[in-house]
Amino acid sequence: LYAAGAKSRYDALQMTGRKRLSQGLMFEGSYTYAKASEIGMSHQDSYDLDASWALASYDIAHRFVISYLYELPFGHGRRFASGASGFVNALIGGWQFNGITTLQSGTPLSITANNTAGIFGARTQPNNNGNDPRLSGPVEERLNRYFDTTVYSQPAAFTFGNEPIFSPVLRAHGVQNFDLSFFKNFAVRPSVTAQFRVEALNAFNRVQFSAPNTSVTSTSFGVITGQANAPRQLQFGLKLLW
Repeated sequence: LYAAGAKSRYDALQMTGRKRLSQGLMFEGSYTYAKASEIGMSHQDSYDLDASWALASYDIAHRFVISYLYELPFGHGRRFASGASGFVNALIGGWQFNGITTLQSGTPLSITANNTAGIFGARTQPNNNGNDPRLSGPVEERLNRYFDTTVYSQPAAFTFGNEPIFSPVLRAHGVQNFDLSFFKNFAVRPSVTAQFRVEALNAFNRVQFSAPNTSVTSTSFGVITGQANAPRQLQFGLKLLW
């Protein structure tokens, strides 16, 4: 009988800090340190569900997000050059810098094996020889061998492997993203303002690599072949405020 049902647990430390707008600066940031574990429908042995207790596929150990806004202190009504001429003020005044920064650890990898258990739809996990599969060095230098693949092996037929469904130590490449923008406000009339925007998504064009191949029987086991995020995108806009 293949067991149906699941259970999960989520524990987290969450912190938030903010600064209200003053002297042209405002920001709000939050940090979460968390652990999500579960026994899901995908398990090896219906008679020993606790053996399949592992990290959840959506577990994110660390996540930090901060949004910020800074009105540059130049031009009329600002700290510097407040008495500038209309032409100079049109060049240096009314600028605003904005951004959202996201730093996040990757989700855990699920190392897989061929299903040779011979019982209904149960999955078979690979064997782990007990060594640490993590490799040091920048991810760009480990695209063809993201982790030590010799740690894992296909179990013998009609046996279960000892590797958890989601690895407690191996994770996909994390997120380091900066979305930045500059706004420029022009006074068209006393009650009408035009706003020109330049927005850069993934402003520093950082690559977030896809998860590697995690099948122990694949010839590309441990190889990263794709990109998980989009390259830098620039957007321009014009907005009227009244």
